[in-house]
Amino acid sequence: MDATTPTFESDLAKHADGQLEQMRKQLEALHQNLRTVRHGINNNVAVIMAMAELSQRNPAQCAKLAQLCLEKAPQISAAVGGFSELFDGALSMQEEFENQAHGH
Repeated sequence: MDATTPTFESDLAKHADGQLEQMRKQLEALHQNLRTVRHGINNNVAVIMAMAELSQRNPAQCAKLAQLCLEKAPQISAAVGGFSELFDGALSMQEEFENQAHGH
């Protein structure tokens, strides 16, 4: 049994290192996605604010500009929802890793 123990421990360490590397890559991907989502939200909010200002200056275009503003909200929600799914997946992976590390 002593001869297999180092091999088992070595294999376990390699597996843990692989999972940690996978988690690091997923965290980097999440960070990049968050940056993209944040940029997209900021752009959409800037467009909404510009349209609100234009509608104040040109009330005749208010209905058209309001419709364009309303189209931005689902885009923002979709971006946040997509990021939330990725984040939830990363949390699930971390919980799975911790359970395996603790032998559960």
